[in-house]
Amino acid sequence: MIKVAIVGSGRIVPQMLEAMQTVPGWEVVAICGRSREKAARFGIPDVYTDYAQMLARRDIDFVYIALPNSLHFAAAKQALLAGRNVLCEKPFTSTVEQAEELFALAEERGLWIFEAISNIHLPNFRKVRELLPQIGPVRLVHADYDEHFPRYDLYLDGAEIPVFSQEYEGGALRDINIYCLHVVLALFGRPDAVSYASNATGRNAVGTSGVATLTYGKQGLVAVCTASMDSAGPHGFFFQGEKGAIRVDGLPNFFTRVELLLPGAEPQVFELNRYEHRLCHQLEVYRDIFTSGDRAAEARLHAQTRLITETLVRCEASQKPGL
Repeated sequence: MIKVAIVGSGRIVPQMLEAMQTVPGWEVVAICGRSREKAARFGIPDVYTDYAQMLARRDIDFVYIALPNSLHFAAAKQALLAGRNVLCEKPFTSTVEQAEELFALAEERGLWIFEAISNIHLPNFRKVRELLPQIGPVRLVHADYDEHFPRYDLYLDGAEIPVFSQEYEGGALRDINIYCLHVVLALFGRPDAVSYASNATGRNAVGTSGVATLTYGKQGLVAVCTASMDSAGPHGFFFQGEKGAIRVDGLPNFFTRVELLLPGAEPQVFELNRYEHRLCHQLEVYRDIFTSGDRAAEARLHAQTRLITETLVRCEASQKPGL
């Protein structure tokens, strides 16, 4: 049994807690939050407000980091220095340099560290990868994660919400467009060019919606990834190839239904996810890598995390004057 301690008490915590209670091999034994009352509401056996004190426990295998985005690096580094393996929520770190520092520290100490990202571990995603050759050279990819977040209205009314805070590196790009980008990068690799345009609304001028364009010149492919927290819109993916298309229904972090569309043929539908809960399949992957000691698989995930982190930074840099 992998014993887990959680740091953070935000909206993702009950979701991950439910997933860890569903997937065999995981047990949550402790949680740390700034507010004892808020952290205690999840019913986890031991509650802390001192992170170092929780890390000192000898029975912890992994620390799951569920803090606001800008706090990931410091919390992950502290856990590694305390000799704990790390499962860190997306986005992994603010910069590639921070990611490399964490990877190097984990390797130096013989520890394991993973970015918690759900969709690239789903069976439906793996089916898309398998089906791509059937639609021929892919020319266009449309990826959409667009919804009006309930908390957006609270933010406009003056509430302090980390997902809409520049200080905590919130906004549509890092919080939800990352799901679209992860899929595109996992399937097609590093783009030759990246551009990003966003709408900055509210007092923090945080990007509440935006469009990332990834251009693959040598492959003859353009991928457009849109995400919004300020307005409703479509969900899913559409892959256009010279010989057909693939449609993925549902939010990009769920990947609920895959449809292969070939000219002159009936659509083929695939619904292969074995868990209804979107976070479960990734936990199977991390559990199996850790328990089997599969460093090669870990290295492949690290390469994906490097690429997504680099791409997020490139997107943000493309908005600066003169770039």
